[in-house]
Amino acid sequence: MSEEPRIVDGSRVLGVVPGKPAVGEEKIPARQKLVFVWPHLLVRHAVASLAVLLFVLAVSLVFNAPLREIANPMSTPNPEKAPWYFVGLQELLSHLHPMIAGVLLPGMIVLGLVALPYIDRNPRKKARYRKVAVWTFTLFLVAWLVATIIGFAFRGPDWTWVWPWNGWYGEL
Repeated sequence: MSEEPRIVDGSRVLGVVPGKPAVGEEKIPARQKLVFVWPHLLVRHAVASLAVLLFVLAVSLVFNAPLREIANPMSTPNPEKAPWYFVGLQELLSHLHPMIAGVLLPGMIVLGLVALPYIDRNPRKKARYRKVAVWTFTLFLVAWLVATIIGFAFRGPDWTWVWPWNGWYGEL
């Protein structure tokens, strides 16, 4: 049963969060330490967001991220690789049919991860008790990282296997 929003000083309360009021004494019992979402929580979130924004701005001003030359359709580099976050998918495409590697397998992985909370019905919330969920996600992550590292560091001209110390074909 949900409560209706309370009206305090002629304005509606958006919600309450645990904490201590910024000024004044607590007017509610100690067992119910609640403060308003506005301004207490939202101001903290705004300050944290501004801090992250300023940090990213400072890093982007200090470090240069140069672009490559303008694309030339008459000269394709060999090997032509996808960006690092798609190299794992490109590695799968080199071994499997495009319909399987590009549509069915990623779709089944996403559906499996979405269905995982319904398959692993353990009522405990801590990770050490959720063996099925932890192992499934860990295996998925390790397989994807291995495919990405192989596609990025160990693939050379014509998508052949090369050792990174014999020739570097990855771009950071």
